[in-house]
Amino acid sequence: MIFRALSIKGKLHPAAQGLAMGAGTEKLIYAIVPRVAKTMVTDLYLPNSGWVGVRTDNPRDLILQKAPWPIDATKVDAMAMDMRKLDFPDESFDFCWSTGSFEHIGRDADFLQHFREVERVLKPGGVYAFTTAITFGGVTEPIPHNYYFDPNHLIDLIHASPLHAEPEFDCFVRDHIFNRPHPERLQDYGCDAARKFSKPIVSFRRGIILAANVMVLTKDSGRTKVRPQVRGLEESRKRLTVQADGHLSALWSDFQYLQPEVEKGSLTIQPQVFGDGTAVIDVIIPHGGPETLKWTVKPRPISGSITWEPLQSGKLTALDSSFRFETKRDRLYSIKLSIPLSAKMSGAAKDLSRVVVKAKVV
Repeated sequence: MIFRALSIKGKLHPAAQGLAMGAGTEKLIYAIVPRVAKTMVTDLYLPNSGWVGVRTDNPRDLILQKAPWPIDATKVDAMAMDMRKLDFPDESFDFCWSTGSFEHIGRDADFLQHFREVERVLKPGGVYAFTTAITFGGVTEPIPHNYYFDPNHLIDLIHASPLHAEPEFDCFVRDHIFNRPHPERLQDYGCDAARKFSKPIVSFRRGIILAANVMVLTKDSGRTKVRPQVRGLEESRKRLTVQADGHLSALWSDFQYLQPEVEKGSLTIQPQVFGDGTAVIDVIIPHGGPETLKWTVKPRPISGSITWEPLQSGKLTALDSSFRFETKRDRLYSIKLSIPLSAKMSGAAKDLSRVVVKAKVV
């Protein structure tokens, strides 16, 4: 989407100077580098960075090492940089871009600071194309370091910035089977290979309906600011919500095998939305496995809070290895199985990797 937007705006030409922000080693870098004079790539490149893919003390070498095809090394450079403080002179670049990085910057003040910095380093008429996640739930989800934007909130931020957006923000999602909300992590249901080839267009992420979008902003100080019109949002929201509810009903109508994460004597299930009903969790404890497991369920609202609250807990044995709890459509549930601290078990019995967990809703 970004490549196409920059191309349509006529910014990918042999004399152009480009800036990538929060770009890591994404493939878009290597598609743009051959088409322009120079590309500067930035991210939080540090040896101890919280983002595994950008851990380095030599960003340029990392970019060149990760090239999926040969590129002219003289046309690319890289450096560690925060998207809120761009260490470049005014009017340095013909275009800028960021792919799925904007939502990680911080809060509203940080987003606005970023826009001001982008406007400063762009040449007059320069273009900033970026993708981020929008939600169809009616509100922005201010998850720390990973916002999901309500389209109107995103437009308000852009309108408050010195940059100009296109006159219309089209949020309409065409009714097609590929556009229905789908889980992002099929590996959570035992289909680990799916992540290699399956990426949903509209994601159903922990109960929130999301889609990627591209915003195309222009630096034009002589132009009057006009707030873009958001189109197609309500119609798409209603249809996608119905489809997400149908997905939940179908998903949990029979047992789904879950793929827990094993860590230090415990099994953690990725947080799940079960819909309205009663969740039945069946745990298969293999012969020679732990004699007893403690289970804990913690819910939180899908929207508006990230605080988990204790709901229920209990113990399982090989002969009594299922439990159930009431669920609601607007709640997300965290499930954890662990070996009680008081249990005396051999090393083999503490091996939780062979424990099988499945769930359904009745």
